[in-house]
Amino acid sequence: MISISSNSMKQTLHQYLMQYRSVFKKRSFDIFYWLIMGILCTEEVRSIPFVYDSFIKKHTDKVLNSIYYFLSYSKFPIEALTTITVAIALSLIPEKLRQNTLFITIDDTLQAKYGAKFDCYVKHFDHTKKNGTKYLNGHCFVSVMLNIPLYYQDKAKYLSIPIGYRLYSKEQNKLEMASQIIKCIMPQLEMFQVILLCDSWYSKGSILDTVKEFDNLEVVGAVRHDTAIYDLPPAPTGKRGRSRKKGRKLNAREFSYTKIGEYYVAEKKVMTNLFEEPIYVTVTATDIKPFSSIRVFISSINPDEIKTINTALNTKEALTDQNEDECTSKTLTTYRMRWNIEVMFYQHKFFWSFGNYMVRNKAAIERYVNLLFVAYTFACLLPFMDKRYEKYQFKSPQLIKRTVGVQITKELIFDSFVLSFESAKIYSTIKESVQGFLNKDWVA
Repeated sequence: MISISSNSMKQTLHQYLMQYRSVFKKRSFDIFYWLIMGILCTEEVRSIPFVYDSFIKKHTDKVLNSIYYFLSYSKFPIEALTTITVAIALSLIPEKLRQNTLFITIDDTLQAKYGAKFDCYVKHFDHTKKNGTKYLNGHCFVSVMLNIPLYYQDKAKYLSIPIGYRLYSKEQNKLEMASQIIKCIMPQLEMFQVILLCDSWYSKGSILDTVKEFDNLEVVGAVRHDTAIYDLPPAPTGKRGRSRKKGRKLNAREFSYTKIGEYYVAEKKVMTNLFEEPIYVTVTATDIKPFSSIRVFISSINPDEIKTINTALNTKEALTDQNEDECTSKTLTTYRMRWNIEVMFYQHKFFWSFGNYMVRNKAAIERYVNLLFVAYTFACLLPFMDKRYEKYQFKSPQLIKRTVGVQITKELIFDSFVLSFESAKIYSTIKESVQGFLNKDWVA
């Protein structure tokens, strides 16, 4: 296939995906390239055969079985996709923003599947269901998201991108799976201050052990409201014996609360059984008299030491969509960023056909959803890599996907159209027209 334009979208995508070239063999990379292109150019990915019949088969001579073989048996490590994606994202951070904190968010999401012949198909508890049952038959995916600071309209703002999915199985718990992804990317983040954001399910066990393993990694997360909290260790008495490591046990009801918006908030430096060193705890309640709707958050770092965008730029305009009242508690402001992963789950499921995989074995399912995150990340990062698409910065990834898909489809159609001419003179004329159509969109 000839190259129509030196700056075509097809070539832009190819150059981006070439950064993953070392992960694949030659034939596997070609299938990887066309699968990503198919995901971007297909409005709804109903299944692998649907993408093949509606897109891939029309532009290549590949067979459907080669795609199934690629997903099920190709020996490419998913961890390599994660590390390369992180390297691409880090390369986009401007020098002036490299002193800011990076945020890693971990969470899991459920995906209903019909038919018990899928690997790792089990019944999961789903606290969000409102149809009379609290259980869901299907799969559970553990996901990790990276939040990086970028400039947007002369201000700084965090961009959230997924960096990996893992399919939960009974052989390994979710805490260990999330810890493995974090350990995979932390060597690349050793020059940054990194804060891990997680809900109360992940603020324990191997996750906290991973936080303690890296000097530049801290955690801001929710914990159970009945988590034991102690006062700071008392001063040494001078008597024989080991000094106490913790003070008296504290009751959150006795904290000093301040009304912030609809909630009462209290913050205190305390000791817990989670860490050997003092940490910062934030307690919120809707009403302090009956002490109802209690939520407890911990921060292993002094909230004032978090290098957020507004402290780095020293300007109120750099705050990320929060007003001054909401920013009174820096722990809560930081934790609020965790919600971005829920938005990503929603987008993947409703606009990126996350659950429409029709492959059965665990390896194929994991590879498919990770190829999906590669395509999604490309849509998020494209406006920051190509000046032609600057207007799409921080816009919906679905909008960018549609724009990319339309442009690639144009190029493929006109590429085939030009090849159908044998006359050199006609070919030259048509080629110039095609280049004008693709570059400036002024020839129809």
